[in-house]
Amino acid sequence: MAGRIRRSELDEVDRALVAALRQDGRASNVELARRVGISEKTVRARIARLAEEHGLTVTAELDDPRHRSRMVYLVETEPGQRFPVAESLADRPEVTRVHLVTGSADVLVAASFPDDAEALRFRARALDAHPGIRAAHPCHLIHEVGAPARGGRPAGPSVDTETLAALMIAPNPHGGFDELAERICDAVTDGLGADRAMITTARPGDRDRPAAPARRRGISEPYFEALTARIRDGRIEGVIKRVWDTRQHVLVADARVDPLMAAAHDLVVAEGYVTLLTLPMLYGPTLLATVSLYYDRPMSVGDEYVATAQGVIDHFAVGMARALGLAPSPFPDAQR
Repeated sequence: MAGRIRRSELDEVDRALVAALRQDGRASNVELARRVGISEKTVRARIARLAEEHGLTVTAELDDPRHRSRMVYLVETEPGQRFPVAESLADRPEVTRVHLVTGSADVLVAASFPDDAEALRFRARALDAHPGIRAAHPCHLIHEVGAPARGGRPAGPSVDTETLAALMIAPNPHGGFDELAERICDAVTDGLGADRAMITTARPGDRDRPAAPARRRGISEPYFEALTARIRDGRIEGVIKRVWDTRQHVLVADARVDPLMAAAHDLVVAEGYVTLLTLPMLYGPTLLATVSLYYDRPMSVGDEYVATAQGVIDHFAVGMARALGLAPSPFPDAQR
């Protein structure tokens, strides 16, 4: 038939691309090419063909911790009202999904709310009072199992080796702490794929060094001050404090629920990050600083990535020791 799109058969490469996109819909074509073992040009061509011939789409789903009450409603409509009811409910901000279904119900509605009280108000105002709805049967979602769009295990951070190489090959800056800290933050966010970064040169809550230099990128002042105050008051141990005490890295897969952050879950949710990795920066036996990497979505951080990140941080240790006055400058005349 003229004008009809010819659908090609899916092969193993197509299926591998789809699986990779299910695992991480934000992955770049370069990253997809690395995972599947094909060229970036082939990835672009395959994705274009899959979208045109097979209707491939990549969707986004927000896992908002503020929406603690999730509901599904099986809605029975009055005769001839199925489509008007579905369209009116789809326009409501609480509703995340609407499906036309067969069987005992006519419309399936999924919605999210801050609490059960809001869910009850939605049912009374949007469903029970709707003239086109005969009955609505609510189901409270308690757990999601095997969501295909999330691909099970979260994806890992994307490492840009070219950016890291450029930052590490270049001579360490001699403009003091601020210039060096900026380069370390560049390595963390641009090279190691973190969304935010923080460098601290004193144990949190240390009253003897209240003015110790620090650098934050993407971490707010209110969060930092509130967290430091809770550590100082003994309400929370804190990840950074633990690294200062143990001189070992600490990885928190989900800071919103991890027991180590139990007294700061509200701060974490308000700040908006999920996974946290904090690394020590050592100069010989001296702990110079901690470098924290923050990720705004769940990340699968493996041993290889941690080793890479620690190697990057170690690279800057000599420069940090000089910036803090703990190691001699290679240009002593420049400091006179």
